[in-house]
Amino acid sequence: MDKTIRVILADDHALVLDGLKLHLADTGDIEVVATAHNGQALLDAIEKHQPDVVITDLMMAGMDGFAALEQIRQRNLPVRVLVLTAMADGQSLQRAVELEADGIVLKTEPSRQMINAIRQVAGGQVVYPRAVHNWLLRRAGRQNVAEVDPTHALSDREKEVLAHIAQGKTNHEIASSLHLSENTIKYYLKNVYQKLQVNNRTEAARIYLKSQEPGH
Repeated sequence: MDKTIRVILADDHALVLDGLKLHLADTGDIEVVATAHNGQALLDAIEKHQPDVVITDLMMAGMDGFAALEQIRQRNLPVRVLVLTAMADGQSLQRAVELEADGIVLKTEPSRQMINAIRQVAGGQVVYPRAVHNWLLRRAGRQNVAEVDPTHALSDREKEVLAHIAQGKTNHEIASSLHLSENTIKYYLKNVYQKLQVNNRTEAARIYLKSQEPGH
């Protein structure tokens, strides 16, 4: 069995904490080692229990989740932070990203999605809602810097197709190279455009080439 993921839950609503503990109790690989009702209690619990992952709300009485996250980063505490929030407004989500949250899950999502996000964050992945990915892409475009690599969302085959697009190949040429039909290539292209949030080959190729630059 893989190593148990030790987590701390932070929320100022006891019913929410109780519900989260119930959902996680049956996972077999996630253990709740402590709970906290505000940011200061969360920081104290992190120091005491040294968890792998913190699951925290943003709005809490006293020190809120934003301030706690900022303190976690300033102190370089070795913990992954998953934000679990009902705040779906862009400003709140953007602030959580800027404070280097490792993941964000909305409370409106199914519990299974939260559990998967805990595992992904514990494994070193970054888990953001689509709205956050879109904002990061727009910000990267405005600042002309590669702050996010959206190609990670593509399947291996989609990445192959994208690489051929970046080489300027036609659908017929790509189909010939990959031994697929042109209709299949069109299907993959549709998925690539959707995942990269682009409308044409030029935009897709630009994202691919940026992902191949040093530092990605």
